[in-house]
Amino acid sequence: MILVIGLGHPLRRDDGVGLWVAGRLPSTDEVKVLGAQDLTPELIPQVAVADLVIFVDARPGAGPVRWERIRPGDRPALAHAFTPRGILAWAEALFGRAPEAWLVTIPARDFSLGEGLSPRTRRAAEALVGRLRAYLTGEAS
Repeated sequence: MILVIGLGHPLRRDDGVGLWVAGRLPSTDEVKVLGAQDLTPELIPQVAVADLVIFVDARPGAGPVRWERIRPGDRPALAHAFTPRGILAWAEALFGRAPEAWLVTIPARDFSLGEGLSPRTRRAAEALVGRLRAYLTGEAS
């Protein structure tokens, strides 16, 4: 099973891009798509059973969408904020495995209060949605 987790805050403009992407991807029996404002301990069991996890988040600045293969990192205390690497570390510690995982970051410039994506972030997000849809539905070459 592939797990896609879109991250961000919907009322901080470009910061909500991960949620925006997740909202445009289909969930199926083979692909589970979630949107989350924060990574929480409740996600650990879902991450542990996945074969592949793709985290999608905003990245301040310009440039291309970045794909970074990630591995488990430091295990944060269960009461603190998690990172994708921290979630993987807890999955490995609690369930004995951490799946293959990627952190996909979309360049973002506007983190002000409000809804909607800036034009550049939206274009990058639309292109990513197309690429992910093709991959997740098996249409990628």
